[in-house]
Amino acid sequence: MTIDYLFSVSMSYQEFTEIYYGGGAQQLVVTSTQGTRVSIPAGRMVPFVDSSGVRGLFRLTVDQSNKFVALQRVR
Repeated sequence: MTIDYLFSVSMSYQEFTEIYYGGGAQQLVVTSTQGTRVSIPAGRMVPFVDSSGVRGLFRLTVDQSNKFVALQRVR
């Protein structure tokens, strides 16, 4: 069994690089469309970052133990 979380991200390239390379926790904390707060390693978002940043609606899939399964841009 898996669990899906839908969430939106709108972040500039500079904002993303400050999180990813900033040396801190390197986590994005997002709120899903269901109202659940979810923490995602910033590295999981790298494939979706371009020169303007990262934007879109995403689906995060985790297993029963909340282990990462997949992350995809929905639109």
